[in-house]
Amino acid sequence: MKQYVFGEEKWLCKVFWAWQDEKEEKWLEEMSLKGWHLVKLAPFFYKFRMGPPRRMVYRLDYKMTLDKDYAEYQTIFNDSGWELVATMSNWHYYRIEPENERIPEIYNTNHARAQKYRRLLMALLPILVIITVVIKPDFKMSATPEGSVLPTIYFVASILRILLLIILGFGTIKIVMMIRQLESGPRE
Repeated sequence: MKQYVFGEEKWLCKVFWAWQDEKEEKWLEEMSLKGWHLVKLAPFFYKFRMGPPRRMVYRLDYKMTLDKDYAEYQTIFNDSGWELVATMSNWHYYRIEPENERIPEIYNTNHARAQKYRRLLMALLPILVIITVVIKPDFKMSATPEGSVLPTIYFVASILRILLLIILGFGTIKIVMMIRQLESGPRE
């Protein structure tokens, strides 16, 4: 884990995938216990500010900010005592300081938790289709002048596209499995 410290603030680089949100929540809670509280984030980068160590519960939720019920969505969290710390790519990072040993949850059933992953899946599928079908490199090697860098660029772009397809495909499978596991579990 790479870190950059600037006085009372530090940036950490840590990789979590969309299906690892519970692991990410636990890590953020551990950071708060050490006195480092999340203030901002970017893909794979977290900005923390030093403060008194506190037990904070973090929960991540996936909700499109363009949804017509977004204002109501935020009101429900605010009224329940959750603080919106940061948003990134429709992921919302909430935290709350529990009043007792009972850990508050933003979802009270497995079915409701599965809905979060369904929303994420509905956002991933168009990206997967675009990368698979639309961004399909069609490059004629015979049409390039000798000594051109275009074949090298094409090769690198093709490898990156394949890697991205593997990651998105694997992620889609993991998310579908999580949805099935949640929906087949005991009803609460």
